[in-house]
Amino acid sequence: MKTASTAVRNCIIVLFLSTMVAVAEISGIHEMVFPEAAALCVGLWLLPKSVWNVRWWQIPLLLTTAAFIGLATNLLLPCRFEVRFALAFIVVISLLRLVRCNMYPVASAAMLPVLIDTRSWAYPLSVLVLSLLLAGGRELLRQEGRSEYSPFTLLQLVLLAVALCIPLAVNSILHLSILNYALVPPLVVTMIEFAGRKSGFRKRPWSIWGLIVAAATLGAYLQWLVHLTWGLPSAVGAFVALSLMLLLFHRFKPFAPALAICLVPILLHGEALPFFPLLVALGSSWFIVAGELVARWSERKKMGQ
Repeated sequence: MKTASTAVRNCIIVLFLSTMVAVAEISGIHEMVFPEAAALCVGLWLLPKSVWNVRWWQIPLLLTTAAFIGLATNLLLPCRFEVRFALAFIVVISLLRLVRCNMYPVASAAMLPVLIDTRSWAYPLSVLVLSLLLAGGRELLRQEGRSEYSPFTLLQLVLLAVALCIPLAVNSILHLSILNYALVPPLVVTMIEFAGRKSGFRKRPWSIWGLIVAAATLGAYLQWLVHLTWGLPSAVGAFVALSLMLLLFHRFKPFAPALAICLVPILLHGEALPFFPLLVALGSSWFIVAGELVARWSERKKMGQ
């Protein structure tokens, strides 16, 4: 029964996300592709036990608010990409701390429009629709219990912001826009997940790094092969990549941000696809190490009190 239930959840997730990509492709509104919806599907639909301290009505409220923050940051602030990206991160992480919620993929909703330079109000509206469907699906696919909320201290948040600003500063110095893809939002969420003192992910950093790189490789090269070479819809490549990643989750345990990485290549220019897995491998290495360092500092600080 457990296997059948998991299989049903996997099928629903693949169909839901592939439909999202197909609708975006047919309508021509690429802002409808929200990669972090894949991570949210893992946390809200796939796992039988709740991993986030969030009520159903907070899901659309927080995600849509973050999407508006990200779009407004991109449209209204006349400053460099690096400043806008860091600011969107800081504002949304502070918001999550204020409402005592640990659904950290919400931060991606604010960072994505800055990363890909979204300027359409279709983006937050799409996030609203998707988040309502995610919340509704969570009510149908019931989860057990509710995750314990362990807040980050103010100093931890500062350290996370500094860890993000270091690669942003490198980007600014080198002036290579392609390096931005080493900072895709699911990787930043990975850092936050590793920074938690009670994070179980810290016990398996290598398998998580492998899942992230595998997701980037499958997502990028299936898009290149299926869509750019064979001329088939992007949704076909997404369907195959997501299905293969969920099979890997069955073998190595799920990691929500990795599934989101699968869908990021759909938003990239074709010339960036061959380099995407390498950039993700480098970016994820930094963010995993940075998250681990923040967590260790927090543990030492607690022991010294």
